[in-house]
Amino acid sequence: MTGTRIEAISFGAYYCAAYRRDGAPDILLDGADGKPERFPSATAAIKAAELALHFKPAVPADEDLLGARRFHEVRAAAEAALQIDTLGGVVVDGRIVPVEVRKR
Repeated sequence: MTGTRIEAISFGAYYCAAYRRDGAPDILLDGADGKPERFPSATAAIKAAELALHFKPAVPADEDLLGARRFHEVRAAAEAALQIDTLGGVVVDGRIVPVEVRKR
């Protein structure tokens, strides 16, 4: 990447990865817990920072961008309601379970 500097900062027995883009302050590579991630060697720290910059999404993607999950939930509920209206239902443990008809 142009305009990006990657370096490993030594803290005694371990290293932390840091990177800087032009005009921005240094950023330490954080782990899953939000604390700076520790690496056993400078090489491992630099490689992890390179991977983090390469695979870091610019904008987090919406999980259900087109609304497909919501559409399928609504459709499944409508089909279950239609099945109960058409064939009836059986009350099991306080809830209505649709009756299914199968051809043999």
